[in-house]
Amino acid sequence: MNEMDQKTVDFSAQLEALRREFAAQLVDTLDELNRLMAGRGPEAPRELLQQTCMRLHKLAGAGGTFGFPELSAQARKLEGMSKKWLDSALPVPPDQWQTWLTGLRALSLSIVVQDEPVVAKPLPVLTTSRSAVRGEVRVSMVHSDPVLSLAMCRGLGQFGYTVVSYPDWRSAQAGLLGDPPDIVLMESAVIEGGSESIRQAVEQWVDRMGRRATLILLANHAEFTLQLLAAKVGAEAFFKLPVDVPTVAARIESLVLARGPQPYRVLIVEDDEALAEHYCLTLRAAGMLAEQVNHPYAVLPALHKLRPDVLLMDLYMPECTGEELARMIRYNGDWQSLPIVLVSAESDLVRQMQALRSGADDFLVKPISDGQLVVGVRVRAERARKMAELMSQDSLTGLLKHASIKERLIQEVDRARRNGKPLSIAMVDIDFFKRVNDNWGHPMGDQVIKTLGNLLRQRLRRQDSVGRYGGEEFLAVLPECSELDAARLLDDIRRRFADIEFRIGENGFNVTLSAGIAVCTHGRDAHELLVDADQALYHAKSGGRNLVYK
Repeated sequence: MNEMDQKTVDFSAQLEALRREFAAQLVDTLDELNRLMAGRGPEAPRELLQQTCMRLHKLAGAGGTFGFPELSAQARKLEGMSKKWLDSALPVPPDQWQTWLTGLRALSLSIVVQDEPVVAKPLPVLTTSRSAVRGEVRVSMVHSDPVLSLAMCRGLGQFGYTVVSYPDWRSAQAGLLGDPPDIVLMESAVIEGGSESIRQAVEQWVDRMGRRATLILLANHAEFTLQLLAAKVGAEAFFKLPVDVPTVAARIESLVLARGPQPYRVLIVEDDEALAEHYCLTLRAAGMLAEQVNHPYAVLPALHKLRPDVLLMDLYMPECTGEELARMIRYNGDWQSLPIVLVSAESDLVRQMQALRSGADDFLVKPISDGQLVVGVRVRAERARKMAELMSQDSLTGLLKHASIKERLIQEVDRARRNGKPLSIAMVDIDFFKRVNDNWGHPMGDQVIKTLGNLLRQRLRRQDSVGRYGGEEFLAVLPECSELDAARLLDDIRRRFADIEFRIGENGFNVTLSAGIAVCTHGRDAHELLVDADQALYHAKSGGRNLVYK
């Protein structure tokens, strides 16, 4: 049994245990409801009716989730009747009261305890290959031209990608299926027979391997039918040959980042502990980090601890409503853009719209299927991260903006002081960049900047941060990295960057960089560290450029 199958089995067992626990408590819950209303008439105290309405609301929301859809439907109907009475100043009609009591007593009949365990269906999980998780990105090149293939392999290798080349589709299949890479660069011409043959071959490969590798299609022409074919077989990118290596490397990097291993973080605020646990299990099974709190008072500390991508919150809770809590959370500037999704068995559209006006972003109606929960949360988390990236990242390189990388530096200086670990920073600048713009044009200058940004992101460690400090200048923040290790790392990047050939038509050229390194010593703050790094960069420039100075 593989790891994914084992996780599915564990997930199923945990869900089944929760369902049985819910079913066992359900009998007592319904008995208590009937005892509460026994002998009561239409003039029953309003507080008692409110308590009963709230319990019916919870049953309506949780019943379907735990495998009791009939109970959920009946509870929702009874809740609707009691809400109308609570919202009206008129007396409750005796005949309606008797119908409601009869329905309340009949709830027990809607409980059907299953002897067979619930088998959970595997939920959609965004996975990354084992190589991408540890930092290595493996690329398989399937191309019939050995000269072009060799040039592409060498060029991508300069960016730190591990590249394996295959001359034809037949030889590639065994390698792709036996040890799937992260990226497959495939020339359309390696499969004979035209578009239909390509489609069938790729679909067969996907059926056997699954979507564990990202496909990029290369072709000698860019006709609409061929690009449409690429879309139909699930290719994530399409390039017309010939294509320069930096452009391909930038696209690979963006695809790898999109499949990054950082799971979405979800905070669930739900006073029904069994239901909250069910939501947590479901989201964790889909590869997310999910935590729960069962009381509104615990929300703010949990937000600061988890810093979630999405807040999933019940509409009706003890002592406050979800809309009141959402409004309060928005008082804090840190949570202005946090997606807040209200979850409730409330089916009244007017009430839902009122809740959304309080500061929430969306509304999900209980009971929610596992698939609906996963997709709903994932879409909102993905959008939230994308918006955060757009706000903090430089539009040209995708790296952190000037203000964001300085903020990261301040954070890392504080952390280095607390844990006593080394911290180095590097100021990196492209040599004679004005010549690039003057000789080759500003679009090519942008390409050179993007290429260096991509190389820095690819070669630096996962815990490092890098930002575009301004123009053609970059700042790298390297926690737990000594001055010597930082110099070795930046010198490797310097050599790789110098080897990259930029091309315009038949013409090619190379560019170099200089870097200055500074190390955080006791008592020095972020500003002083930046001054030291800038001074070191000046020495690298004055020393002849294409140097790393420390």
